Amino acid sequence: MFSSFMNKALLIAFAMLVMSFTGCIEDEGEAAPIATFFVEEGSDGVYHVTVIKVSAQADLTGFSFYLKDDTSATYVGGNGFGEIAMQNISGNLHGIDTSYSGDDVGLQNRTEQISNDDGSDYPVHFDDSDRDGKLSAGDEFMVYGSGNAANGPAEDNWKLDIQFDASGDIIGSAKML
Repeated sequence: MFSSFMNKALLIAFAMLVMSFTGCIEDEGEAAPIATFFVEEGSDGVYHVTVIKVSAQADLTGFSFYLKDDTSATYVGGNGFGEIAMQNISGNLHGIDTSYSGDDVGLQNRTEQISNDDGSDYPVHFDDSDRDGKLSAGDEFMVYGSGNAANGPAEDNWKLDIQFDASGDIIGSAKML
């Protein structure tokens, strides 16, 4: 009888231990995907950062970007950091997606401003090439340096960091070369 009681007590203790670990796992948040990029500088002074692979797809609204100089300081002139997806957040327009095709007139105007910019105001542009609203292979960031058609701040050895907002993790970095 004592043995049966001990087995039940041990089973209950084990179940409580497992439940406490389950709670810890749930509290850690969503797992961040991992992204890989290919960088090529065009003759126009624009760095083309192509998404090669993303380990798990997530909506563009879940990602932010940070343009960093050669000392790893975030570029704060112009729009060197922020949301990737076009969004109207509490009346403020955010995003750098030049492929936005929604019905929000303010975001349509922002898309046009970014598309027509030479990197002076928006040093990073984004094109959701397959128009799926997710960060996926084939999508492209354009990081503006200086050249024929570019008037941006980026130089060799700068980098573009992409952050998964749910976890705060940098899921990939692309170095300008």
